Amino acid sequence: MLEELREAKVLANVTSADVGPEAKEYNLLRADEEYRNGNVDHSIYYQVKAQFHSTDMRYITEAEELEKLRPTTEELIRSASNQEKVDYKSNKLWQSILKRLQEVEQQKPPEQPTKDALEYMDFLEDVRNATEGLTRISDICNAMPNEWCILHLCKGFNPATTYSVFNEIMASNGAIYLSLLRHCRSPQLGPICLRFAGDKLANLFREYSTMVQRFKRVVFVDPLNVKSREVKQKYWEELKVFESYLQKLHANLRDIFLPYSFLFFGKRYDCSDAQRQAKIIYSRVDDFCLLNQWSSHQRVLLSQAALHANRLDSANLKLISYELSSNENEIQSVYDMLKDFASDWNQVEERQPLVGRRFPTILVVDERLDHFNWEQLVTVQEFTRIKSLHCLWRLFQIHKSKIKHGYFTTNIKQGMCVINPDADLVNSSRRLRSFFEYWLPQWKHMFDTVPNEEVILKQAFQADCFVYAGHGSGLQYVNGRTISRAQVCGVVFLFGCDSTRMLGTGLYSALYGAHDYYHGALCPSIVGTLMPALDGNIDTVSATALSLWLAPGTKQVIPWTQIDRVPWLKSGIIKGKEKSATTMSVEPNYHLGSLCSIISLVHQGKVEPQVYNYSIYVCRGLPAWNLAVEKMPL
Repeated sequence: MLEELREAKVLANVTSADVGPEAKEYNLLRADEEYRNGNVDHSIYYQVKAQFHSTDMRYITEAEELEKLRPTTEELIRSASNQEKVDYKSNKLWQSILKRLQEVEQQKPPEQPTKDALEYMDFLEDVRNATEGLTRISDICNAMPNEWCILHLCKGFNPATTYSVFNEIMASNGAIYLSLLRHCRSPQLGPICLRFAGDKLANLFREYSTMVQRFKRVVFVDPLNVKSREVKQKYWEELKVFESYLQKLHANLRDIFLPYSFLFFGKRYDCSDAQRQAKIIYSRVDDFCLLNQWSSHQRVLLSQAALHANRLDSANLKLISYELSSNENEIQSVYDMLKDFASDWNQVEERQPLVGRRFPTILVVDERLDHFNWEQLVTVQEFTRIKSLHCLWRLFQIHKSKIKHGYFTTNIKQGMCVINPDADLVNSSRRLRSFFEYWLPQWKHMFDTVPNEEVILKQAFQADCFVYAGHGSGLQYVNGRTISRAQVCGVVFLFGCDSTRMLGTGLYSALYGAHDYYHGALCPSIVGTLMPALDGNIDTVSATALSLWLAPGTKQVIPWTQIDRVPWLKSGIIKGKEKSATTMSVEPNYHLGSLCSIISLVHQGKVEPQVYNYSIYVCRGLPAWNLAVEKMPL
């Protein structure tokens, strides 16, 4: 007992980055304790703190600046004790080391980093209590774009997995905390938190932990053994069974979060009609909450439901009403009010379609929950994921001069692609080569060739956009440490199996993904996958998504959605579905500026119909907008 108290005292006074995984467990434990004791605000602080630890510090380029904080030789000598000075005089090794350090200092005196260079790291570093910490978190969130909703997803503490391997941690039971750090009523009303637990969630953890292995058992087969008609038929039947299994997983995920899926909606576009209607609604909500002495928590939930009432059916509205109150009169009043709001929003959207569009929701996802298909809760919503609030804050600070209306704005002119560097994906290479030579002939292309690190660093990372398509994430061609010490200027697409899936490094350890290295290199936005994919399907998604987001080299090409998919998939031949197919010169509304909106179309099954093909794609980092293809509507 005394040992536990001593450990808690030590951990309470250091940053997570200083300690590592043990600090994560300590902070998760405190988050659980504070929530159970009714201190929800304190629980939110520990949740946020738990998701920033030592690996985050390793992956950021400013970490190199920390080396310059080491004391000078003069300071070392001055701070030495009398006994150390005596020992030093008789120790030739230390004398040699000190002499060498002095020579280095004379050649290039160390520069002390500015406060600005360090403030993007741990903004909770000097916080010593939870109340002060939550205030700092609220200030950080309110300093970010007003258009963002920031949802924080955290898996609760489980003592049985404190030193388990990551597969066991993924499969283990635990509560899920959903904290709205920034929402539709910020900054007037502060953050709120909901806790989800139960047997259904425990089953979901177990099922999700085996999802990738199940898929691999179906699709990773020897082509030489798939020759007969019977074997092929069995292959497609097993794939169909997996599709049903995955659909059931998504349905179970939605059931667990019922009726709170509406919390994943982002803010409506900030046009005059939306502002006017929201003001009316919030006034009515506030009057109702004041009359019935409702808490800030209830007020935020009712406001969020009211803002998106016309996107919810009557059954959901009824469930929300029962969640918000146990008083029958209040329940009926809330339901009637939400029905009125739904009707009002429908009328406003008919007058002004822009009102129906929503800004992206930023999902701050715990590494232990990252394998869940969160975007499937509200597929029509734009999402992007980030590992921690600290990482989001850093990317925002670095790129805020280019952030307009909540989007990182870019104007993509030049780009580079590295396609099938191992030269063993023959069909995929043929398809993507034909696409890039047809749609983006002005780009730098590398087909069926292994790139060296110099090419990646000096060409790919300096382009407005970099596309990798091949096995995995491409980390086999450029070291992760090399990436994190570079600077990636543009948006990155990693079209490969598991390209941004979180993986472990051994026994109990923090998880990592290729996107961590890219975010360390200041890359604003990354698109990748959560699990393996079939070559033909990933080629279809990648070509369609890129065509929607990137301007073609010439207006005389046929819009990619009008390309006959069959000959392209089989032989890489590009031709229109019909002889009368139009060209891009007469298709002014083909492109979409928002990258997240394109991935949302993928999540809706509008590019690939099978759920195992469309649910695996995620945006990570800042929501991006390509001004080269569409001006911002606001």
